[in-house]
Amino acid sequence: MNAIIRNRFPVIAIVAISALIVLGFFRTWYGRYLFDLPPLTLKAHLHGVLATLWLLLHYTQAKLVAAHRVDIHKKLGIVAAIVGFALAAQALDLAIGNVAAGRAPPGRDPLQFLSVPIGTTTMFTAFLIAALALRRKREWHKRFMFFASLAIIVPAVGRIELFMASMGLSKYLLPASITCSFIAWAWWNDWRKLGRVHPAYLVGGILLAVSVPGRRWVGFQDWWRPIAEWIVS
Repeated sequence: MNAIIRNRFPVIAIVAISALIVLGFFRTWYGRYLFDLPPLTLKAHLHGVLATLWLLLHYTQAKLVAAHRVDIHKKLGIVAAIVGFALAAQALDLAIGNVAAGRAPPGRDPLQFLSVPIGTTTMFTAFLIAALALRRKREWHKRFMFFASLAIIVPAVGRIELFMASMGLSKYLLPASITCSFIAWAWWNDWRKLGRVHPAYLVGGILLAVSVPGRRWVGFQDWWRPIAEWIVS
């Protein structure tokens, strides 16, 4: 009974993260056929496929561990790692291409905005590398995998931001507040079961929470524009 309870959070958490991402990208990708929108590029569709595959693999991995099928989990982990790094590389390529074409969210300067997708991809990749490096230390590995998937909710929340702004609602705190809500949930789950918060959740949670407003802050700094111009050139 304790094993079942112990393994419940990773599965529920990735389902919640996935639901949020589907909600954020429903109009622009998952449910795109329901709306009258211009066609997407092949790169944009590939990004959607890779991101969805990553979420499905993360969910499957969490379920395998909950079912004590660690043998299959380890083998599938190779595929998940390949998909994760492919997603990171393709996300950077897509972001740079969008900026080069002058595309950015309404009201944002493309070069200024580039700090956000680069920051998102950097955090995802850093947590993925940490999780893989610590794959033999289960408690660290699963927590860094959680943060890797949590790191990529910002683009989805950004779409919700635009929806909120269209209704005249405040949007600026949404990415940070949702990210911090997931982090607090993870901390509470550890505290409830262990009587303490695991160091991986403490370090990773603080870094991720700070990075969300930090990604936007970097874009507004004078030193960022020449860097962004060099990246896009």
